[in-house]
Amino acid sequence: MRQEFTITLFSEKQEGLINKVAFILTRRKTNINNFSVFFCKTVNLYRFTITFIETELAVQNIVCQMERIIEVFKCYLQTEAELSTHQILLLKFPNSDEKQITSIINAFPIIQETDYCVYTSKTHKETIHQLATKIAELELTSSF
Repeated sequence: MRQEFTITLFSEKQEGLINKVAFILTRRKTNINNFSVFFCKTVNLYRFTITFIETELAVQNIVCQMERIIEVFKCYLQTEAELSTHQILLLKFPNSDEKQITSIINAFPIIQETDYCVYTSKTHKETIHQLATKIAELELTSSF
């Protein structure tokens, strides 16, 4: 059964990446309802948001193909119902805090540097509130 899906994709800056992503969709004769690209200044990542109507099996194949693109770090698939209950996080933490924070959420590291690491995760709003209180506790304990 065809329904509306939203794909959120995080990638590095690369010329021709929009063409690669659009080619995967047009090769499968998928009509794109919405295609937007945003730049995240704090971590130098691009976020693609693509909305279209397709079957679930076809969309899962599309997501697998998009994740095989070298410049793509992570690709999330959401239905219309999940868009209202789930949120996608993009977090940047010092390497010393990573185990305490990632114990709350199922985070996927997309960039690992010597002094910081960038994580992404798809989670519920309640988990985000738990994470916010945990971060506030860590900031209070580290200030003393």
